[in-house]
Amino acid sequence: MLKQDKKIDNLPWLAETKAQLGGLLEAGRCPHALLLHGRAGTGRRQLALWFAEQMLGFDPLRVVGAAAAEDAEEATHPDLCVIQPLADKKTRKLKKSIGIDQIRETLISEFLQLTSHGNAGRLVLIWPAESMTLDAANCLLKSLEEPPSGVILVLITESIRKLPATVVSRCQRVRVAIPAREEALNWLQAEVPGADLGNLLDFAGGAPLAALDLHRSDFADTASQYAQDLQGLERRQLSPVEVAGRWQKNADLALRWLDWRLSRRVRDSLGGMSGAAVNKTGGHHMPSPDPQRTIHACFRQMAQIRELRRLLNGGINAELNIAGLLMDWYGGLG
Repeated sequence: MLKQDKKIDNLPWLAETKAQLGGLLEAGRCPHALLLHGRAGTGRRQLALWFAEQMLGFDPLRVVGAAAAEDAEEATHPDLCVIQPLADKKTRKLKKSIGIDQIRETLISEFLQLTSHGNAGRLVLIWPAESMTLDAANCLLKSLEEPPSGVILVLITESIRKLPATVVSRCQRVRVAIPAREEALNWLQAEVPGADLGNLLDFAGGAPLAALDLHRSDFADTASQYAQDLQGLERRQLSPVEVAGRWQKNADLALRWLDWRLSRRVRDSLGGMSGAAVNKTGGHHMPSPDPQRTIHACFRQMAQIRELRRLLNGGINAELNIAGLLMDWYGGLG
């Protein structure tokens, strides 16, 4: 249930939002539906868990029972309901969507019809809200249009554009913003003393929790391998098919990295058009022989990458499409 590797209460950039939501709860003026939205890794789920704890007086991630993590069981609260993609009974992998049956059975047939066990009311968390099918979202709409007394619905999403406008219009939006870079770096330094996570923070789009997850997963080593693969393609030492075979294992992450790498190349090329640009190690990037051509090639690839990422969950052959994308790198992009 909205699990985190570690529950982090100290997220200073959420302090103002917490104060606003806490004030609404204390005054009994909290709207019946909240929509927490913002970039992944900014603390949307942490904010939802904090809200649940403030409202119900119960830590949703409290673990009770055995000392060994694999034997521990999550405590539940009768006034809390979490709706998220279920695990497939055969493969045990999480499904990609929240179906209408989950919304109908939980909200219409069961949870909302029960009497609250406490005085605070009942709380429903839906994450990620954009994973609801259209039928599921339309089913939820009934509860949003005719909210049951004493029930608060909290939807958590990365992008409100991925939700039906009818759902968005019936919720009070709460934007979880990206913190200032200095604030994010200071927080990361406190979490991982001595580590330089500036590049990871940039790759994560300024989202501190995403940067921390990347650090914990040794993404720096993965990114180094991606860079070596590109170098091998540019020198014609590796084939696009060979590299695509490796990248398709985590296709979305590889494509995100390539998109980020291309955006940096665009900046370098723009700097090269007006002279040499100083790099991070104190040296210089030499101006490209034809920076305009490089920039056009980069933008073309970035558009292809974003379209490919959009289609990844649609059953396309990721390896084949990535290989086609990497053909432009064979011998040098642009």
